[in-house]
Amino acid sequence: MLEAVVIAAALVAGVTGAWSPCGFSMVETLAPSGYAQRLRTTLIACATFTAGALAGGVITFGALALLGARLGANAPYVAAVIALAAALGEARNARIVPQVRRQVPESWRRRMPVPLAAGLYGVLLGLGFTTFILTFAVWALAGISVAVGNPATGVLIGLAFGAGRALPVIALAPSGGGRAHTAMAERPKILRSLRALDAAALAAVAVTLATAPAQAATVIAIGYADPSVDGPRFALHRPGANGELRAPNVRSELPGNHPAVGGGRLAYIAGASVVVDGGPVIAAPGADAVAVSYGYVAWRAAGALYAAALADGVPVQVLVGDVGKPVLAGDRLIYDIDGRIEEVHLPTGARQVLRRQPRAQLLGPSVHGARLTYIRATYKRQQVMTGVLAPRRTARDRVLYGTTPSARRDAGHEPNRGNARGHINKPLWKRPPKGVTDTLTTTATTADAVFVTRVRQVRRAPARADVLRVELTASR
Repeated sequence: MLEAVVIAAALVAGVTGAWSPCGFSMVETLAPSGYAQRLRTTLIACATFTAGALAGGVITFGALALLGARLGANAPYVAAVIALAAALGEARNARIVPQVRRQVPESWRRRMPVPLAAGLYGVLLGLGFTTFILTFAVWALAGISVAVGNPATGVLIGLAFGAGRALPVIALAPSGGGRAHTAMAERPKILRSLRALDAAALAAVAVTLATAPAQAATVIAIGYADPSVDGPRFALHRPGANGELRAPNVRSELPGNHPAVGGGRLAYIAGASVVVDGGPVIAAPGADAVAVSYGYVAWRAAGALYAAALADGVPVQVLVGDVGKPVLAGDRLIYDIDGRIEEVHLPTGARQVLRRQPRAQLLGPSVHGARLTYIRATYKRQQVMTGVLAPRRTARDRVLYGTTPSARRDAGHEPNRGNARGHINKPLWKRPPKGVTDTLTTTATTADAVFVTRVRQVRRAPARADVLRVELTASR
């Protein structure tokens, strides 16, 4: 749903931008009666102009979304506020501030072949911020791209914006513009109507961002646990058997279990050793979890965490305690211990707490870029959370997915009696389905999804681990 409304908003914003002096000059430049001089050249120039506009849009909004992802931004409510503020400005037909008072270089169409000049003009117009801005939607879409922090969404915004920029030009240029071109310049009401349409589209974006429900989880691997992701490679542990490595159209069983991928490397546990593909084999008796990056490998054994630089393979004990599955982000070792999430900078040994919360258990961390994902378990709820990879309160993080707690509360009333009016404990939190207990344990993160291990215990049946996928887009 979010993709549909932001594409609509970006498309309308692009069309609105055609009412600038640059848009008018593009029609004149590409027209057969203009610099193109003949229809064939006009059609080729329209194609290169469109390609340039699409490329420019992707460069701007894709890069902004990538910046948001690197910063760990995942703030739909912030994006909703940005969209709403811009919608109000458009509805009031307010003056665009800040404004970019720059036009495309006029000399290009005289010095270059028209198709080449048209392609470069398209890039400049598609970039959005290199020429006059006719709608607050351009600024809003930039802010939304950063706040949502999803590169795929940024690319969609860029493509739609570039298409909107190109559409009026390529529709009018082959005929020379005619009355429609004259109306664009002489009837301000058309621009005001487009800005009103921008306002409606931005309001729809704000509502979608603010009200999008938490995403449902999809089971993608039955009987597997402890996912690990590195680009297209996906490693899974299979309890009681060897692990599995997946890539597009490829599945392969590994010669060990508890596999992990990271930094272009693969590591797994074989017997009493940790094996790094293309690296050392390190003695690790009792190891039952592993993490790897380009320069380091880490593992858990007998309640302690160990790490080794791949350059020398010498193991060093990092800490001892009730520690969870480790994850490596370069030279940063992240883990849960005693219900909180900490990190150790391996070269210096500096240690800091990333997340803690009274009366909550935080576990199963994973990292993608500057984003930290983890599980928060309380007596009321189990939730998959995501936020910036830096120390801060859990209340500032985003809830991606939630389910019932692993513990079951009582019915809230005596047998054969209804709930007492004004019961002091009302409203009570949701109970798990009868005879079913779900426990969320570990996570893995990519740019557009989170993978989480769910251990399900059904009455009179053995427990089974499954891996769930939760989309990051449009969730909260």
